[in-house]
Amino acid sequence: MKELQEIIQVWKQLLPEQTAALATLVKVEGSAYRRPGARMLITSDGQQVGTISGGCLESDVVERSQQVLKTGISTLVKYDTTSEDDLIWGLGLGCQGVAYILIEPLKSAQANVLSLIDQCLSTRQAGAVATVFRVEGTNTVETSDYAMTNPTDRILINPDGSVISTITNFELKDLVTQDTRSVFQQQQSRSQVYRLSEEIVEVFLEVIQPPTSLIIFGAGFDVLPVVHFAKELGWYVTVIDPQGRTMTAKRFDECDRVVFGLSELTESQIKFNKQTVVVVMSHNYLYDLEFLQTLSSLTVKYLGILGPKQRTNRLLLDLQSEGFIPQLESELYSPVGLDLGADNPEAIALSIIAEIQAVIQNRQGGFLKHRSAPIHSEQPRYVQPVSSWDTN
Repeated sequence: MKELQEIIQVWKQLLPEQTAALATLVKVEGSAYRRPGARMLITSDGQQVGTISGGCLESDVVERSQQVLKTGISTLVKYDTTSEDDLIWGLGLGCQGVAYILIEPLKSAQANVLSLIDQCLSTRQAGAVATVFRVEGTNTVETSDYAMTNPTDRILINPDGSVISTITNFELKDLVTQDTRSVFQQQQSRSQVYRLSEEIVEVFLEVIQPPTSLIIFGAGFDVLPVVHFAKELGWYVTVIDPQGRTMTAKRFDECDRVVFGLSELTESQIKFNKQTVVVVMSHNYLYDLEFLQTLSSLTVKYLGILGPKQRTNRLLLDLQSEGFIPQLESELYSPVGLDLGADNPEAIALSIIAEIQAVIQNRQGGFLKHRSAPIHSEQPRYVQPVSSWDTN
């Protein structure tokens, strides 16, 4: 997420005389370091922002992008590292996978995808984009009866639901629009092949996710590394200081928002939603109790509470005696964080952020060496724990 924010920032700062190319990982077969949707921006003066691999493809993509900028013609590059003889490339990747990289000059039409990403990031709402990256056909001449499809033709679904399309083939446009809406609803990107009467078209259907919204209740010094790690991931971070101290804003200048006291905790002002993640770490029992009462009427993705189980169980009993039961998409996590043996603020912050990342991605947070499925596979799914709200 952070690299997308950096790409948008550089793109907006391009001077009139500067040109740029956008490289997008649109398809992966086998093993790869990044998932489809990874992007890299390359300017005409050689500036590079973002990555599309672990560093093994970037230099070659940068070289190819300069040719794309000269010709103004997009290109799809296939990097096949499944062969033991891939050393003949001079790259020596050995990743045992196939990566398809679409490199395109940032003309006005292509820039629309960056405009959509910018909108999703700034409004913190999801969108979707369908990008044509491969076209094969028997009829290479466009006629009045058949409009040929071009690589980088797109359909974009804005956060408000409006649709923008540059696909001129009506049959393909209808099919891709329907599938893009489906991907948007399922929140799961994928590639899709369409076999039409005159051509075969491959399209990358992608969900543009907003930054994760993290709300931290508490403003002690141990909150600072939590904020820092979250911002390194590009999350939108709100810190709530229940004591309303004026120095808090300066201390947490890295945050996107600092809230003083509990009076502003309304759903519209803080924007709690089903994807919001919350960590309670005020170190004050009464403050935590009041905050959890406020949170009980809202649904969030993740709720972690700092402190021992006995303290959390007492909070739950007091909440239940008052008739408050928080609504969660996930379960309560307390003590908060993964079991990393953390014993200082930085290590504890790392364990907290790692646990949240695991929950967001539906993972168990265990050792990758014990994982039987491919690293980027959706299986096995995250196994939900027994609800911690049940104190009986």
